[in-house]
Amino acid sequence: MVATLPGRTVGLGLITEPLLGELNLARTVFARMNLVATLLGSGFALVAGPLMDRWGARCILSLTLLVLGGLVMMMSQWVTAATITLFLILTRGVGQSALSTVSVTALCKRFTKGLAMAMGVFSVLVALGFSVAIVTAQAQIEVLGWRQVWRVLGIGIFLLGLVCAVGFRSGPTLEVASMEEATEVQDSFTLRQALGIPCFWVFSISMALYGGLLAAVSLFNESILLELGFGSTTFRYAMAGLMGAGLFGNLLAAWASKRFGVTPVFGSSLALLTLALVFYPYLQTQTQVILHASVYGFCGGVFTVLFFTSFGHTFGPKHLGKIQGVAQALAVVASALGPWWLASQQEIAGSYFPAMSMMVIPFAIVTVLAWLTRMPERAALKQP
Repeated sequence: MVATLPGRTVGLGLITEPLLGELNLARTVFARMNLVATLLGSGFALVAGPLMDRWGARCILSLTLLVLGGLVMMMSQWVTAATITLFLILTRGVGQSALSTVSVTALCKRFTKGLAMAMGVFSVLVALGFSVAIVTAQAQIEVLGWRQVWRVLGIGIFLLGLVCAVGFRSGPTLEVASMEEATEVQDSFTLRQALGIPCFWVFSISMALYGGLLAAVSLFNESILLELGFGSTTFRYAMAGLMGAGLFGNLLAAWASKRFGVTPVFGSSLALLTLALVFYPYLQTQTQVILHASVYGFCGGVFTVLFFTSFGHTFGPKHLGKIQGVAQALAVVASALGPWWLASQQEIAGSYFPAMSMMVIPFAIVTVLAWLTRMPERAALKQP
């Protein structure tokens, strides 16, 4: 999952300024390229999921890493104003969409039991890995330039693909050692059945809304805080609060979902995030800003664990790649549209906060739906 960095917004953000200067691209032109690339790249998740179900984690995870590593190396050498759109589409598609889908699905297929705790630990490690990778890459780009750093990243991802090809052991067949686990696979939902169940759409739309909001707020956070009267120091403290609270949310979600159930915890987190949106325009002190960012991070940490855990437990491992692929595609589309929508609304209104207030309505709706949604029983659904 950490290897998806070159295909993510946060990774591309590390090289945006030197890339624009080197290729003599206008910022608005690059933004449109990125929007198109992200939308087209979301379709890669729809391909990766079925391939994962058909050929297994070892084959598809290794292949995806090898392809992404090769693309990043080629981008470091051959990107030009004429080819940048193509490279953005491919790195977005293979990195952000396909590799994210494969990484999470591999974990969900492996752990038929203890998935919540496994996902909690996974999320913490991913957050720490991204933090180290971002800080290290940013420091090296200032010294060596973005092309050299991207080449090294590509080599590292390619080597990781070779390691996975040799040493990765995939399921679910290795996990099906008992009659109970065999039934777990046999009773798995098909994609068509999953799409007909309310909990799939409640969870998927909620995560898409959160992803779009987080992408928008992350991209324009300094500008949003400036409108509130805060500077770059507050921004750095807020980001630290967001990351720290996210790690806490990862671990708390794993414990709370086992004790209280998935939907109550998910609904409570959505309610908390909705309240945070209501109070966003009224932040007056640095402490309030940091606490507000921490709420965003905490809710995101909870959502991440519950979203993937609930899919694994509810739908079973057999067709999970297809199901995760559709959900991942929705999330990627939302993360592409969120920043564009917020920027367009800010241009119309002269402020970010009318758009933020508008977002309270859909978040309130999915909060209510999350509380009302019940997780279905697999065996009952499979009966004719």
